[in-house]
Amino acid sequence: MQKPKDWDEEYLLNLPIGEFDWLEVKGRRGLDLTLSSVDESNVKSNMSKAIAAFANSGGGTLVFGLLNPSKNWRIDDGGIDLAVKKPSTREWLEDIIPTLVDFPLNSFNVYAVQGKGNKSQIAEGRAIFIIEVLDSEQTPHQATDNRYYVRVGGKSRPIGHRLVVDIFGRRSYPKIQLEFIAKSSFYHESNLIPTFPSFSEVATEEKPKKRKWELVIRAVNSGKVFAQYVNCFVYIPVALVPTQELEFNYTGGDDFEEIDGIKYVAWTKRNTRRDIIKAEVFGAHQYGSSWFDPILPTLAFTWDWDIFEGFDKEKHGDLKIVWGVYADNAPPQEGHTFIRDIEIICKEK
Repeated sequence: MQKPKDWDEEYLLNLPIGEFDWLEVKGRRGLDLTLSSVDESNVKSNMSKAIAAFANSGGGTLVFGLLNPSKNWRIDDGGIDLAVKKPSTREWLEDIIPTLVDFPLNSFNVYAVQGKGNKSQIAEGRAIFIIEVLDSEQTPHQATDNRYYVRVGGKSRPIGHRLVVDIFGRRSYPKIQLEFIAKSSFYHESNLIPTFPSFSEVATEEKPKKRKWELVIRAVNSGKVFAQYVNCFVYIPVALVPTQELEFNYTGGDDFEEIDGIKYVAWTKRNTRRDIIKAEVFGAHQYGSSWFDPILPTLAFTWDWDIFEGFDKEKHGDLKIVWGVYADNAPPQEGHTFIRDIEIICKEK
């Protein structure tokens, strides 16, 4: 899924139909104060509840100007006026949103999607407004009616004391998210043949370069406390596993897991390191006991795995990487990333 900053009219009209914990859609009358039937206090009150609920539930997106359909989304009456308040609707929203909840919200973005071309359903002088509420570190946030809300079943619901206390506890948790980068480089297969016992080398014909693909995985701590113990589970589609690794390491049915009809293999990684206590010129180094390397706030623990040598972002774009993270006493974090959305880094030949 694209980030809200990249949404355009076509993307908005193809949003999934239904009620979701991460998305709430309202029509023109949910925001456009130029309409005589729209009351500003009601607009702010409803917005306050939705924003508080998203902020308390890990974030989400509020869209104004779409007509709730039976089959497909449509622009509601040409969209929202660009200047429901001076100097503009966007600037007015950016000014009032922090004040609609307590603690004041500072992790949000406002975007205005205007029409392009003669076929656009968005009228001139109007737009679809998107409020992206990010996961807040100041939770819980209280709405203007002095109640606390979270997203439940695609709606903003008030919560009781026990859940409020639980949300307060999140401030003491690390927050680990996984990020992915596909990185390619080129290498020569060895063109030297060692001769024994002297270990001298005899040159052979140079072979052409081959491309190598690696999946770089970053466990980023976006929380305010350090993570001491982190355990990551990354499920990789079989199509992305290197051919040789697939042939030798995954031979039985128990080696695979099926998710949404696709076969996956599981990779695991912890934030551990091992020190070399004795280096060997020939043979394996001797290592000491492993130890946990804490991930400080804003920093990351990074590792990489080889992936399929024929990796193609376009060909494999609809596949997704599924992941789960356990960090100290924090609730488990889960997510997925489509291959089409990951960054590609290619080194020159």
